[in-house]
This record gives sequence, C-alpha cells and structure tokens, in this order.
Amino acid sequence: MIQLADGAYCWSSFNAEKKFNFNGHILRTSEGTVIVDPVAFSADDLAYLEAAGITPDALVITNRNHIRERDAVLKRWGIPTILHEAEVEEAGITPDKTVKDGDILHGLVCVHLPGKSPGEIALYWPERRLLLLGDALIAPGGKLKTVPAEKQDDPAVLARSLELLRTFDFDHLLVGDGDPLLGDAKSAVVGFLDKAK
Repeated sequence: MIQLADGAYCWSSFNAEKKFNFNGHILRTSEGTVIVDPVAFSADDLAYLEAAGITPDALVITNRNHIRERDAVLKRWGIPTILHEAEVEEAGITPDKTVKDGDILHGLVCVHLPGKSPGEIALYWPERRLLLLGDALIAPGGKLKTVPAEKQDDPAVLARSLELLRTFDFDHLLVGDGDPLLGDAKSAVVGFLDKAK
C-alpha cells in the first residue's frame, strides 16, 4: 500500500504473464472513502489501512473485468457495491447501487467511457485534479495504451469516449493496469490521443 497523492492510495499485484501491475485504489475524500477495483490484499496492506485509520464505505467496480477481490472486500467490510447501470448485465453480479454519467459519489464524478465494455467508468476528483481509469486506458511501465482491440467491445466507441478526457482538468492519472502518471498526466493523455488520430 502506498499513498500516491493526498487521500489517494494504491496497492498492486504483479501479473507475470502480462508483465505489469494490476492495481486497487482507495480514494478518501471529505465525503467518504471509496475502494476501487480491489486486488488481493497482503497482511501488510491491511496493517497499513488499520494504522492509517482507513475504512472504506463503498466499493466501485469500473468494469466487468475488475470484480477481482470483491468477495474478500465484502467479507471484511460489508460495504455496498456500485457499478454503472450499463455494466450490470455484463458483470454478472448484482450491485447495491448503480450510477450513470455525471453522478457524484463521495465527491467523485462518475464518467461514462463505453467502448471497452458498455458500462466502463472513470472517477474524477476535481479537488485533487485526479482521474482514475479502470481499463479505458492502461499504462504498462507508465506508457499509455488501450487494451488490445480484441478485448474491446467497440474500438470506435472507445476512441470517442477517450476524446472526453480532453475536457477534464487533471494532473494525476491512476490506472487499473500498469503504473500511475503523477504530475502533468493530462499532457500525456492528450499526446496519446493526438497520436492515435
């Protein structure tokens, strides 16, 4: 477990096949604490959370492939699961709450980014100038890319969704897969989008 920015925490599980990290995140805002796309916790991760007094009160799953360690989270904390309304059927789980584009969750703006899957979401934290993505973009070694086209439901829709990222003001980009971009992340995203055209 590591603190990446004020109120933003990350822990990881290295995937030997893909050769990059799968990441879980915790965002602790003034309105609550959200755990996002959890990977397996080590004993040290749990000790860190306890020492820091961090107790999540909601679980957000950004897409159908990031259910990951949901069962372990529910067993430990018994908190509500939240998904985008368009992802429920694909995810194969029953959430306690659904969100749609623009909904505010503990001070975090839900951003609908369909294309990789129908209900993919990002979380935007304006106060911290921070954007958290599930699989809309990944960053192995800190280099931005999309997941392979064969893993995207609709590459053209995803490309249009990614153009929305130009409209947000952010310095930090946290990703479900790969390494975070801390500082000047929007420039990196815009550069990636410009090259992809």
